[in-house]
Amino acid sequence: MSYEVYGPYIPVIMLITFIGLFIWVLLPGNKKRFDEASQLPFADEEQHKKSEEEQNRPEETHNRRDDK
Repeated sequence: MSYEVYGPYIPVIMLITFIGLFIWVLLPGNKKRFDEASQLPFADEEQHKKSEEEQNRPEETHNRRDDK
């Protein structure tokens, strides 16, 4: 049970694994999940922009002179 026995089968196993993963990625049922996962790095940017807008919004100041 050494490399001489199993060695020739390793490239075949690797090829079958690659083809299986390739088909799995291209299945139409997985498209929505992969599209959502591809947008995850940008989700933090949107939250960051919203928090910056809230911080940069000028505060409405009200002084008592305006009441007169």
